Amino acid sequence: MDKSENGTLIVKIICLLLSVVLWLYISNVENPLRTYELKGIPVELTNEDSLVDSKFAIVNKQPFTVDLKLEGPSSEILKVKKEDFKIVADMSAYALKVGENTIPAQIMSYPENITIKNNGMLGIKVNLEELTQKELTISSKVKVTYKENIYEKEQNINPKTVTITGGKSSVDKVTDAILTGEEKDVDKNKQGDYNIQFIDSFGNAVSNIESNIKTAKLSITVTNGKTVPVNVKTTGNVPQGFVLDGYELSKNNVTVLGDSQVLNKLESIDTEAVDMSSLQPDSEVDVKLNLPEGISIGDGDGSIKAKFKLKKEENTTKNIECNVQYKNLSDTFLVTNQSLVSNVKLSGTQEALDKISSQNLSVILDLANVKEEGTFDYTPQATLVNANNVTVSDVGNVSVTIKKKG
Repeated sequence: MDKSENGTLIVKIICLLLSVVLWLYISNVENPLRTYELKGIPVELTNEDSLVDSKFAIVNKQPFTVDLKLEGPSSEILKVKKEDFKIVADMSAYALKVGENTIPAQIMSYPENITIKNNGMLGIKVNLEELTQKELTISSKVKVTYKENIYEKEQNINPKTVTITGGKSSVDKVTDAILTGEEKDVDKNKQGDYNIQFIDSFGNAVSNIESNIKTAKLSITVTNGKTVPVNVKTTGNVPQGFVLDGYELSKNNVTVLGDSQVLNKLESIDTEAVDMSSLQPDSEVDVKLNLPEGISIGDGDGSIKAKFKLKKEENTTKNIECNVQYKNLSDTFLVTNQSLVSNVKLSGTQEALDKISSQNLSVILDLANVKEEGTFDYTPQATLVNANNVTVSDVGNVSVTIKKKG
């Protein structure tokens, strides 16, 4: 750095120091008058109870403030803070109405040696509305978790209702009064006081509301429990022409509550018998659970919904080989075949055919018309015995060899 640059820097520093000294001299020795606007000074509302007496409430109540134009010695102005001023607005001193009201603000105290230039023009705008009440039933949104095999039996809230008071716009927003909080790993009966929160239909908290109580007592009663599968019991058969194609339950498992000794022996829960003969295709029925004594359901009213799927049964066929008996053969002839066998074709529903065997068929060949020796093809007659929903659709021929006796 050369000498000229050093000289310039020194001059700048000297000028800065002289400016500071001059400012300090003017501020502390000369101490000239100075004006200053102090913004956002809080205003205290007094006699707010008079609003309630007049059935008014402040809309969306927020802090009220005013701006002051101050004049005074520079040294005093520099020390001024918002906390040095006490400003009030008396809510009982004026006739009020629904809507916007201008309430004069009075300066009760302020720093000495300070003049307030706009003292006579101070006021705040207060928007008022009708004061209303509403009673709400309290519900619990307390988050509760339980230890393994411990289940909630019931919850009770005391008191059950709360009365809220406030401006109509705020009160009308409130849809629910809820208890908030959290309890973890509960393993025995428990009770406690929880804060009441007021929310709108979207779950948002509503402010500017007063209530006759701030908390309510939540009592939690617990019991032992376990989860078991549901067994559907039936009686009768599905209507003729249909077959059961399965069913769906609203709950395949249910939580049962009760004494631990009874629960230890319980592996499943049966339903009361469903009459299958009364079902229609895709029938949905309410089925009661057959609960043992001392056992209750932890998540429902003791019944489930069962949807039974029925479909029309299509006919199919089945072939059965049957021994053939003959009759009415003349005493002068005999049959030389060791055995006669015919293939009988049956038609019917699969369920019905599955029950049919050769024991249900009588196959007879009438040889009354035989007049000579030879080998002949005949069609025997097949008759069903003790068979429902099955018919004979075809009977195969048999080859019979006839010879004269002797």
